[in-house]
Amino acid sequence: MKILLSWLNQFADFGTNVSDISDALTSLGMPVEEIIESGSRLEGVVVAQVLRTERHPDAEKVHRVYVTTDGTNELHVWCGAFNMSVGDKIPLATLGTTMPDGRQILKRGILGIDSEGMLCSAKELELNEDHGGIFILPSTSH
Repeated sequence: MKILLSWLNQFADFGTNVSDISDALTSLGMPVEEIIESGSRLEGVVVAQVLRTERHPDAEKVHRVYVTTDGTNELHVWCGAFNMSVGDKIPLATLGTTMPDGRQILKRGILGIDSEGMLCSAKELELNEDHGGIFILPSTSH
């Protein structure tokens, strides 16, 4: 049987230390045969919330997305995907992040306006093969 850690934690606060949880389950007679971690932890990728989006009259294939990572400060990111809405929580690769494919996230401009990071699809984060838009996180993400 496969059990999600998030599902297990809905019943009680077991925490996030998978090794300790695995050892406890095994000692109770429920041996854990395998632990599968979905995705990998990527240094520099944080959760951002969409504040607003704005079309630029000279940029047909991209739009400006304004996000916050702390509820106070606003960041501006150029994005070619249009699937997010105000209030959505999305992954933001901050400046200096090295993506799994080796790309370095640097301050780059479009029409003379710099982007302060990159909004990420599930494929760019190597979570799955979906590259159809920005990965929208569940509303319970922190």
